[in-house]
Amino acid sequence: MTPAQIADICDGRDKAIALWLSLYDTYHATRDEAARLTLGGALSLSCGRDWTEDTLTRAFIQSQPIDQRDKETGARKTIDARDNFERVLTHTMDRRCWAALMEQLGFDQLLDQQARKEFHDGLRDDPVPFTPDNCAATFGNIWTNRRDLYLRGIANVFAKLDRRFRSHNGFKIGARLIIDRALNEWGSWDRYERRDTLRDVERVFLELDEKPPVSEGHSIASQVADSARVRGSLPTVIEGDYFRVRVFKNGNLHIWFERDDLLQSVNLLLAEYYGEAIGDGYETTEAEAAPAYHITPAKNFGAFMTSPEIAAQVIEHARISTGQRVLEPSAGKAALASAARIAGADVTCVELQPGFAHELRVIHGFADAIEGDFLALDPAHYAPFDAVIMNPPFDRGRDCDHVRHALAFLKPGGVLVAIMSARAEYGEDQRHKALHRMIAGCEAIYFHGRKWIDLPPGSFAHAGTNVNTVLLAIRKPG
Repeated sequence: MTPAQIADICDGRDKAIALWLSLYDTYHATRDEAARLTLGGALSLSCGRDWTEDTLTRAFIQSQPIDQRDKETGARKTIDARDNFERVLTHTMDRRCWAALMEQLGFDQLLDQQARKEFHDGLRDDPVPFTPDNCAATFGNIWTNRRDLYLRGIANVFAKLDRRFRSHNGFKIGARLIIDRALNEWGSWDRYERRDTLRDVERVFLELDEKPPVSEGHSIASQVADSARVRGSLPTVIEGDYFRVRVFKNGNLHIWFERDDLLQSVNLLLAEYYGEAIGDGYETTEAEAAPAYHITPAKNFGAFMTSPEIAAQVIEHARISTGQRVLEPSAGKAALASAARIAGADVTCVELQPGFAHELRVIHGFADAIEGDFLALDPAHYAPFDAVIMNPPFDRGRDCDHVRHALAFLKPGGVLVAIMSARAEYGEDQRHKALHRMIAGCEAIYFHGRKWIDLPPGSFAHAGTNVNTVLLAIRKPG
């Protein structure tokens, strides 16, 4: 669609609004003139005041000024009835124009489920004016980022299906996925988003196989539900073109992917989206049988810096307060260390890269900034710390090494909050098992007992990667 065509559409929107405003003026002038002519007095259309009534209709027949409260300031203000109708009319017109153009251009097919929700949520209260410039900006942005949106949609599908898929190699899915408690005791879906997500997975495979979507009744999700209702036949196995699903009486589903070529295609798309920039896409680990610490630096030193928003979350979870002694073992550009210092802590920094270590001392003003490999430091040479906050390198399980070593620097009852790869929670190689054994003896900081806390998707997009991350928040026993 050309800019001229967009301009014509927007001009039509403006003329339609003008016609409605003219109709408003005509209606109220006619009603007032009729009231003067008849002995019976004024006649008016009516509309209920229930919130479900059409707001456009209410605004159209309203003639008296409206008293409203400002959402931001709370101040009361009076709005002219015609101005209020123009506002409601314009918002209604803009919502319809945005939705219609999105559909006519076919751009809704470029958006993943998350992007579609964000788009329609943006239309709900105060939609962006439907103007040529705004159309160019909105649809130009969608077109420019269509590949990223497509990849994000695929990643979101598998993340919803089973959050543990992220643990296989940071972003890859294996030959099997497990969905816990997908079905209830009557054989129905325990949560419909599980069914919808399984349908989305099937759509991904159909698209990659260059086939059209199947109807709901012929979908793998429908076959699973039908088999689950026959309780006496469980467990049972459903064979499909892309899946082999084992349905258990407890409602769990085990899903095997039958097409290795399509599975590889999906993993290539996931790898493109998440990226291997943090080095989390490994197949093996050094010293896997006997998980000693890595003795070589991470790829690119694992330097993916913490954003201010994530740093604030770390400080909040660690409950850093005035006078505490805090260790930051991979200080980098001081995002975590500076946030802890602002909270009143006395911070000791460790940094492997000489340039960053120099900046910590000279630019950021940390007098206690140690240049060297944190894993080579002996905790016996340091007084125990009240807290450790850290964003260690993820490369080949190095985040596990750093956390295990950091616990030795904590005093009994001290807290550790670490940004880690999503793999850290579920990894099953010896390095991760060693971490899990160690933190099993630690307490959760919070009363609800959660040691692992998911960070929002894209928390490190600013650093060039979409790898999923978590926070480990624990308290050392003692």
